[in-house]
Amino acid sequence: MVKEDVFRLTIEEEKKCKSEQGKISPRVSAAIVKEGALLGVAHRGQHNDGDHAEYTLFEKELKDIDVSGAILFTTLEPCTSRKTHKPCADWIIEKGISKIYIGMLDPNPKIYLAGVRKLKDAKIDIEYYDEKYRLEIEADNKAFIEQYKANPKLEGQIIFDYTNNNGTYTVGYQEYMFDLKFSNASNRSIHIYNDNANIDCISEVLDCTQISQIVDASIYDSSSRSRTINNSGIAIFRNINGHYCAIKINSISARSHGDKLNEVNIDYKILTAGSDFRNNIG
Repeated sequence: MVKEDVFRLTIEEEKKCKSEQGKISPRVSAAIVKEGALLGVAHRGQHNDGDHAEYTLFEKELKDIDVSGAILFTTLEPCTSRKTHKPCADWIIEKGISKIYIGMLDPNPKIYLAGVRKLKDAKIDIEYYDEKYRLEIEADNKAFIEQYKANPKLEGQIIFDYTNNNGTYTVGYQEYMFDLKFSNASNRSIHIYNDNANIDCISEVLDCTQISQIVDASIYDSSSRSRTINNSGIAIFRNINGHYCAIKINSISARSHGDKLNEVNIDYKILTAGSDFRNNIG
């Protein structure tokens, strides 16, 4: 069975996936080929909600079948952490898979390239789906990918890799939309910018430790294109519609400083009117 046929087979299989209630889950499928013959194919949630495709394939479809030395095809980078069962990367290593074709890397910053590194460390050969197939997989997973680049809610927490998407994460919607832009300073501080088209200005808040303490977001100096915000620091973005978004930096990770991830964790709140964040519902 030629690899292009398996690429197409797994893409058609992933289209059968359905998200669990209240979640945006990825569309994922996996297939195993050994000595040129297809042993099996499975998709996420095929038997039980949330069960990953690789787990379903190994433990449900091909349980007790020797897959050592086989080739695995999966439309999404295998996970490296899991609340139930074992991470998919661990299953792959344990089962003795010799080679894996990956459709797309996981947009979750906690997994992005971590699965690839773990499999490479286990001496498993890694290749990727051809571009035309990757683009179809990404299109099928558009909503899943976008949740790591945008959150339409007016208040919440975001965790993302600031080295992706040109450092931009979008919060809010319509006139309350903010394209927040970041870049790394260290693992203790991060740069913010007013470069994106819907951002009018930015400010640093030095007299508050919580967003809810901000009395008037308009009083802070907004004359600079960029600001450097320390861990636990607070900043203000004003968009071109005159609305305010406050952010608080909860944590920063940087591979350049020895951390495993490039990641920032932020609380944010958008006001629909005014500039007073005290007990003001976004």
